[in-house]
Amino acid sequence: STPDCGCSTGDCQPTRRQFFSRGAQSIAAIGVAVQSGAAVRAARHKPSGWLPTGLEQTRDMTVAGGLLYVAGDSAVAVLKPGGEPVRRMEFAKAPCCLAVAKRQLIVGLRDRVLICDLDGKTQVETKQLAKETTLTSLAVASDGTIFAADGGSSSIWRISKSGEVLDRLAGGKGGRFAVPKSFFPITWANDSLVVAHPGRHRVERYDADGELKSRWGKRSRGIDGFTGCCNPVSVAVTDSGQYVTAERGQPRIKLFDKDGKLLTVIAEPDAFDTTEHERVDMDAELVTCQNGGIEVALIERQVVALDHTTASFRLFELA
Repeated sequence: STPDCGCSTGDCQPTRRQFFSRGAQSIAAIGVAVQSGAAVRAARHKPSGWLPTGLEQTRDMTVAGGLLYVAGDSAVAVLKPGGEPVRRMEFAKAPCCLAVAKRQLIVGLRDRVLICDLDGKTQVETKQLAKETTLTSLAVASDGTIFAADGGSSSIWRISKSGEVLDRLAGGKGGRFAVPKSFFPITWANDSLVVAHPGRHRVERYDADGELKSRWGKRSRGIDGFTGCCNPVSVAVTDSGQYVTAERGQPRIKLFDKDGKLLTVIAEPDAFDTTEHERVDMDAELVTCQNGGIEVALIERQVVALDHTTASFRLFELA
């Protein structure tokens, strides 16, 4: 059977023996941590350059007009690249994902989409997409069509710019994406819907009707592939068609050419708070691959990385 996260059986959910083995290891690790105390934690590498979002829990990020829009808690926070807050928009229900296009803020709640102005005032609210819907990411096509990635049904909803629910891609046509509920990233770039397919360790490109045009990527421990059960967990595309990807577990940000050939590693694991990522990974091993995560977006020749484990962001130079 397929686990709830969408991965192949055994990839992220432990067997009974593994579960108890890991549980014993976790208890032992907790004992060591208690004995070691704050001295060990203080000795761990704490990388500099990360800026707070002002949110306790972050869920998604996008960039528009040189500003960062971050969804988290029950709000959307707007920040300058230097970390200065611009405004904060509160919502009655927690925003799970967002996009900004054509002077509109598109907000994905758990099971529906809000079309708002840039001050967060709702103009249109769609109907509930489905009972099992868990929205994780949004993309807006050049004609205003909204695509909403649904980790609950492992499919992508297509919604008109006026808020009418049109149809579903993949899941609605009999197929299913292999994705965790928490990591189903999409973006619109170069007249294509770009989908990071974590359970297949691939990046895929579709046309507006959901037809697959190209795909690349592989599961590998080599630096040119994607490791773990579910990677990449975020993708952005440069104007020249290069791909920026983010991975969880051993956090990395990489740059690939338009055909999927690795060009460089933008950020190695030591650029992140390894203490927090290891803690999240231990939790994830005993449940499913739903925790942690990194979002990437682009501001000119810089990569903006949002680290969900610390609710902070940092800018890296695009090689």
